[in-house]
Order: sequence, then structure tokens, then C-alpha cells
Amino acid sequence: MQNQEPSTMQRFSHWLKKSLFVKLGSIGFLVLLLLLPNAMIRDLITERQYRQEEAVASVSHSWGAAQRITGPVLSIPFTSWVEQENGKRTAYQEIAHFMPERLDIDGDMEHQIRQKGIFDVILYQSTLQIRGAFLRPDFSALHVQPEDVHWEQAKISLGITGMSGIKNSILLDWGGEELRMEPGTAYPALLPSGVSIGVPVKEATESYAFSIPLKINGSHSMEFEPVGKETKVSLKSGWHSPSFEGAFLPEPREVGPDGFSASWNILDLNRNYPQSWKNETFKLGESAFGVRLIKPIDEYMKNERSAKYSILVIGLTFLIYFFFEILRKFHIHPLQYFLIGIALIVFYLLLLSLSEQIGFDPAYLIASVATVGLISGYTASFLKSGPLALQLALLLALIYGFIFIVLQLEDYALLAGSVGIFAALAAVMYYSRKVDWYNLGD
Repeated sequence: MQNQEPSTMQRFSHWLKKSLFVKLGSIGFLVLLLLLPNAMIRDLITERQYRQEEAVASVSHSWGAAQRITGPVLSIPFTSWVEQENGKRTAYQEIAHFMPERLDIDGDMEHQIRQKGIFDVILYQSTLQIRGAFLRPDFSALHVQPEDVHWEQAKISLGITGMSGIKNSILLDWGGEELRMEPGTAYPALLPSGVSIGVPVKEATESYAFSIPLKINGSHSMEFEPVGKETKVSLKSGWHSPSFEGAFLPEPREVGPDGFSASWNILDLNRNYPQSWKNETFKLGESAFGVRLIKPIDEYMKNERSAKYSILVIGLTFLIYFFFEILRKFHIHPLQYFLIGIALIVFYLLLLSLSEQIGFDPAYLIASVATVGLISGYTASFLKSGPLALQLALLLALIYGFIFIVLQLEDYALLAGSVGIFAALAAVMYYSRKVDWYNLGD
């Protein structure tokens, strides 16, 4: 019985099976196709991060938002005159603002963690002692005549961004006289929210010492505006992971497992507004500084960074399987490549869901072990070779271990990643140096 010539379809099927071009093309197409579910995973990470921010905003609204303390500021109205063409003068009222000569703030932030669903919210209750002194307002520097000043309408304002966090009656000690401050500032264009009270100011008095004890709730951050000619701020807290932010950094500062302490000493020369001005000539807020209570590990940021390396993990894994085919004479179907790629993508979904519950590091360990076990077991079933599956498991473990190390090295991530990719390329070139690419079919 004569052997039958293979049909055209059989020859085409054999070509598809043996062709290096088709194999590489199908692998490249699958890598690009898997970028779609990877993009969906990254969108899910962003969505979960938004949900965390919503939970933080919900708790902060009830407890107290991030706080910024500005002031106190002394505001005094005065009359300005405009000469008309007929020789008459028209009067209108303006407001002069004066900053304190000295401002000292001592604060103690007691932190606590509240939960909203599965999300942790960092809150604090701060006890502040605000002290300082104002010099006699110098209206001559503003070209205002003494008789045009309305001394009896002088007001002290203290800017507070989160009014819902105020937990005590705010009593101002003004030169030995105790005054209860009322809601609303004297000049909302300068200080949008806060408290204020009228104070006795006389032209003949040289200075006015003040003291304001303040107990206030807040979340995440506490900031101050250096309105004093010399501003000194001292803060301490039991929170072990502070981030000092704003226009100025503290000197000195101490951070340890039991908390932190920090001090700022700022002069009027360090900011962009003077000690006094009229109306809206200058604005406050651009020189604010303070501290943010942060979580030492941001699970969503690490998930996002991990997902960015997905193309590298998929590419290296497919490259390993491709060399298994070339060097060990196996044939792996594109569908099997696709299922392995899906398993690699599901790793990031496992990592995200587990990290919300147990933290990033143990979640990474569990997700990587589960993924390596799944892929190596599947590989052993269709390659019919336990040793090869074990080799693959070790190589995949090496890849996931390398990515984990890169994620930990924030400052040296680019360097470590570049060295790792170079090493992988060197290994590929070494093990493929004797492959006759033109005669793979033989």
C-alpha cells in the first residue's frame, strides 16, 4: 500500500506547527492581547483607591478635616478719603491687617485609627497652645492718619479650615482680659473660615500679649501659616510615620518607633508678605508648613507599581516556554500560552484583594505561590515532565522574587530593574547561542 501524499491542509497545519515566524507572531499577539485585562486590573486598583479616599472623606467630615491654622491676625478698619473734582471729599472704609511680632505654637497630636469598612482612616486630636504678641499697629507705614483709624472696631481673627473639628470654646487671653471668640472671621476675603472677636486696642499701648488654647480634631495633616515676624512651632505625636510637608522643613526633628517631635523657626523674611497691609494686597496660605500622618505602606501604590511590571513578567514567562519548545523539542499550543497568560494576570487581582485584608507583603507571597503552583501544575500535565515543571516553577519564583525586590527599592528601582533585565537578556543570549534558527524544523 503506497503512502499517501499529505494534503494541502495537512501541510499547512504542519507549517503552522513548525514555523518560527508563526510561533513568535502568535506569542507577540497574545502578549498584546493580555494587556487589555491588565489595563482593567489597573483601573480596578484606581477604583479601589477612590473608594478608600471616599471612606477617608466620610470619616473626616464627621471627625474633622485636615487642619490649617492661620493667625491670629489683627484687623482694624480705617476711613480713606477721595478728592472729587468739585473739591469735596468722599469717605469710604478700608481694613488694615497686622501680623503678630511673635508667634509661638506648642502642639501635641494624639492619633487614632478608625475603620470605615475595610479601610483604615488616620485621625488625630491636637491640643495647641498659641501665644505671642502684637506691637502697636503702625498706621503711618500705611499712610493712614491717626484720626481716620477706628480703633474701637479692631478684631482678632484665627483661621481654621475644619470648623467641625473644634472641640472646646476658644478663649482669647488679650493682655490679661479673657474673651470668647465667635464663629466667622473679621475679613473672609483674607481668612475664609475661622473665629474672631473684637479686642480693645489703644493708640498709646505699646504691645498686646495674647494666648489662645485650642483643642481640635483633624485627619491626616496639620499645617500652620507663619504669620509672625518670628514664628516658632513645636509639635510632638506618638505616630511613627510622619511626612513633613509645605514650604519649610523642621529643624530639629526626631522620628522613632514611639513617635516624632519637630520644631520650626521661621522669620518674616522667609515668606512673601509683610507685617501689615491694606485690604487684599496680599494673601495668606502660600507659605504653610506642617506634618502629614501617613501609613508606612500604601497597598494601592504598591499594587499599581506591581501591575506596571506585568508586561515584563508575561514576556519573560512566555520566553521561558518558547525556549522549552526550542531546546527540549516540545510543542505548546497558543491556547496553552493564553491560559498561562491569564493565570499571570489573575495574580494581580489576587494581590489586590488580599492586600486590602492582610497587607501587601503577605498578599504578594500568597498570590505568587498560588500562581506559580497553578502554572507549574498545568505545565506538568501537558508536558508530561515533572522535572521540567519544577525548573519552570523555580524560574517563575525567581521572576516574582525579583519583582518583589524591585518594589521594595523605591530609590533604586530603576537601577535594579535595568540590571535584572540585562541579566535576563544575557541568559537568553547564552542559552540560545548554539541554536540554528534557520533549521529549527529539522
